[in-house]
Formats: sequence, structure tokens, C-alpha cells
Amino acid sequence: MQLPADRRAYTAARAQLDPAARLAAIRQFLVDYPKSSSASRAENAILDLLLAYFPNHTAEIDAQARLLVKGTSKSNSHINEEETVAQKLAEAGTSGIDLSLAAKLAKQANDDLNEGSFAKEIDASYSDAKLPLPTSAEIHAHFVQEKSEGLSIVAEVALHQGNLNEARKFAELAFSTDPTVDDTNSTRGEIALAEHRDADALDAFERAQLYGGLRPALQQKMLALYRDAHNGSDANLQADQDARYAQLFPPPFKPSPHTPPADGHTVLVELFTGSGCEPCVGADLAMEAMLASYPRTELVTLAFDQHIPLPDPLANPDSLARATQYGIIHTPNFAIDGQTLEAAGGDRGDSEKLYKDMTKTLDADAARPSGVELHLTAALTPEGSVAAQAHVTLAGDDQLQKEIAILPVPPLPATPDAKVATTPAPDAVPAPPAAPSLTLNFALVEDEVRYAGENGIRFHRMVVRALAKPAGQGFALTSGSSATLDAAFQPAEISKQLSAYLDGYEKHNERFENTHFLAKDTTIHPAHLKVVAWVENAADHRVLQAAFVSLAPAKSTGEAE
Repeated sequence: MQLPADRRAYTAARAQLDPAARLAAIRQFLVDYPKSSSASRAENAILDLLLAYFPNHTAEIDAQARLLVKGTSKSNSHINEEETVAQKLAEAGTSGIDLSLAAKLAKQANDDLNEGSFAKEIDASYSDAKLPLPTSAEIHAHFVQEKSEGLSIVAEVALHQGNLNEARKFAELAFSTDPTVDDTNSTRGEIALAEHRDADALDAFERAQLYGGLRPALQQKMLALYRDAHNGSDANLQADQDARYAQLFPPPFKPSPHTPPADGHTVLVELFTGSGCEPCVGADLAMEAMLASYPRTELVTLAFDQHIPLPDPLANPDSLARATQYGIIHTPNFAIDGQTLEAAGGDRGDSEKLYKDMTKTLDADAARPSGVELHLTAALTPEGSVAAQAHVTLAGDDQLQKEIAILPVPPLPATPDAKVATTPAPDAVPAPPAAPSLTLNFALVEDEVRYAGENGIRFHRMVVRALAKPAGQGFALTSGSSATLDAAFQPAEISKQLSAYLDGYEKHNERFENTHFLAKDTTIHPAHLKVVAWVENAADHRVLQAAFVSLAPAKSTGEAE
């Protein structure tokens, strides 16, 4: 499907590599399409470009900032825009920008943020989306977080203005309002560092890192403070932070062990998530609980990270392509055996309900036989590569068509804080295809990656690092036959490719200006490597069988039947 003319024009403008040419092209886009749905993004992109590449164009920066916050609306979105512009101006560095506008916007947003109006607008948005209304407690918790973030921006602007007393005052107000906001903690750390309170600074930076990430420059300051406090060594930093994370974020619930069905098949659950996506927290924790309660003979999971809503260093071209294959543009989203679900998000408190809803769907799907047998082996070779082999036995066309024609899995009930990515279910059972078009693919995954992203999740499970074949393709299979297929992965080379991809994404991408990842460690740890394989129907993505295996020094039997 071809994009509308305005979308094509904006994409072309954003594709300009030279910053000056990109700035001119985006401005021309706004002249040509002033009412485009991309106009707001374009206006924000102009400010980002000016701050990143033309910081001395102070008059243009001031005018663009004022344009973005023009009007007297006191809506939540307008307040957020004022806060965002204020923070961008404050973080622009020593470029001669007049921070008085930033201070004015930050304080105006803080004054305008009223819990009663905030709650009414939230209720209205849920009603318009036909979602269950959040409880008053949930709205209050959301408001408190927003209030703390707003106060921390006032403090940050004051800090950049050199007014430590005012910065400290608003930072402590923000902390007393909600001590779990990462920006609040990082600002408190900067203030403490400026006042030579090194122990307080280290504590605040560590809290910021664990609650939602710390900017790279502040990570370096935290590292230096830690070394100073530990005789010049940072050997125990990660272990200390792991322990503190476990203390701050105990598991929200304890899932019960699951008894697999006597027959059936191994289900593949794919999670499309983002380390900067707040509603992905509930989905990530639900998937972690599924991994704890289901054996790999019954359930295999894959996490495909996306640059939604923020740049994600765990994303890669294969993970993005898999989402494109499904038509996914929102996170979080689940696919069970190739069928996407309608709602899959929430916070830590929603994870248990999401887990229970998922298990009902999983159990019904797992009991279904598939007509496919899949045995998987994988080994780490002495040269450091990963050699994987899958042996597949397929039933005939009649049985495979029967399985493929089964209705997609039902949608999950929407959670109050869910971010919904919809895939409408058909009104009737679809006609079976003339003949199945089955393919097999392999994924190289790390079963655990430690990364402190903006949403506060520290340990990311079953992260896809590479696919053997591009998403949407695979090794072709023939019904009624058996096949043995091989794949090889080079972890060291994949690590280099991921690093180059992230470097390139920071320099230019079609979604963000002035992109900076919180961290770019693409090291692949052999001890955490696993291999997953699955068989799917190319026409509709229906997955008929999956398998999971840990690496061994020699061939071993896979875990799926």
C-alpha cells in the first residue's frame, strides 16, 4: 500500500543526510502540507535539529520553542509539550540559549498541572477508546508521577542556570512527591555532585539508573564515584546494582508451575517490546513469569525489541523486520503461534492479570496437535560459531490445511493501562489455502541481557540477536516429507554488525533527531546463547511447531516434540 502524499514527502525530507538540507526540507514540507498529521512531528524535529546541529542559531531556537507551546491550553498534552520543550532547552548545553524561557515554561506547566483536570482528561481518553476506566488510585499514581517529573524539570532548568538553591528546593519537592522517577533522581545526583556530596550523588545516580536509565555522561560520573568509594575498583558495580534492583523491584507475583498437556505442540510466543516503553513493563514481566512456569517443551518465547517509543539498543534489523512482517506499529504486542493479540500492555501491577489471560490462551492453543515434528540441536564450535540443525517431519496437506485453517487465538481482555495494537479477527473461519507454504527459520537469542532502559526493566529475556533467514522468508519445506536443515551463526561478527547498526542509527534514522542510546554494549555472551527454530505457514504466519535448545559442545537432542 502506497503512503499518502504528505507521508511520502515527510519521509523524503527526513531522509536527507545533511542536517542543513534536512532542516530546509522539513520546513518546505510544512509549507506544502500545513495540515498533515505529521506536522506536529515536523515542528518538533525542527527544534531538535536546531539544538543538535545549530545551537548558535538562538533566535531561531527561541522562535521554534515558542511556536511549539503557543496557546493557553491547560490540557495534559499541552503541559507535556511545555515540559518537553523546557527540558530540551535546559539540556542543550552551553550554546548561549536563554534559559529564562525554559524556566518560564517549566514553572507554568507545574502550576497548570491539576489533579482534577488531569483525571477528567484521562477518563475521557479511555472512554473515547472504549477501554475500561482506570481506578481513582491508578489515576492518582499516574498524576503523582507526572507531578514529580514536572518538578524535576523545574529543578533541572534551575541547575543549568546555576541556581543551586532553587534547584535543590524543587528537586527535593519532586523526590518527596515520587521517589521512583528517574529524572528526579538524576537531577538530585547532579545537585549533590555540584555540592561535593559524593555519597549522596552516587546513591541518587544509582537510583536513577535502576528506575529508568541514566544518560551516558552521568553514567560516567556514577562510575567514577563508585570507583572512588571502592578503592578504585568497579568490579562489583553490576552485582551491587543487581542486588539493589532485586530489593527495589521484587517479583510482582509468583506463578505456579504448569503441567503440559499430554498431546499437542510447542507454542511460540513472540513479544514486540521496547526498553523505553512504559506499558511494556507488564508484558515483559508476564513473559518472564511464563518462562518460569512453562517448560520449554510446551512454550518457547522470542523478544523482538523495537525503537518504540524511544531508541532501543536491543533492537536490530531482524527484530524490526519481524514486526513489519506482522504490521505491528505499537508496543507492546504479543503474537501466539503467529496470530497477534489485541491488547498486551500495562505496568508491574498489571503483569499478573496479563499472565493469567495469556495462560488461558496458551493452554487452549498448546493442546492442539500440529502435524509437524521438530527436533533441534545446537553447539558452540571451537572456533566460536554456533552450529544449529533442525530435523523436521511434516504431515500431508490435508492435516496441515486443517491446522492452518483454525481460527486465530482470541484477543486478550484489555487492561486499564493497556496500549492496544489491534489486528481484527475475521468474522468467519477462513477458507483453507490450496496448499500449505511452510518454512522453517532459526533465531539466535540471549536468554538474558542486562540493560537498564528507560522503563526500568533491568533484565531482558530471550532477546533475538539474529535470524538465520530474513523475516518473512525461511527454509522451504514440503508437505508429507522429512528434511534436515542447518544454520550457522557467528556471534563475534553479529556483535560487530549490531554495533555498526547502532552507530549508524544514532547518526541518522527516520524516526528521531539527535539520537543517543543510554548504552551500546553489543557484547554477545556465549553462556547466555540459545537457539530457537519454528515452522510457519508463509501465507498467514500461522506457526505450527517450535523448538528451543541450549548450546552444547556436541550435538544434543532438542527439547520440543
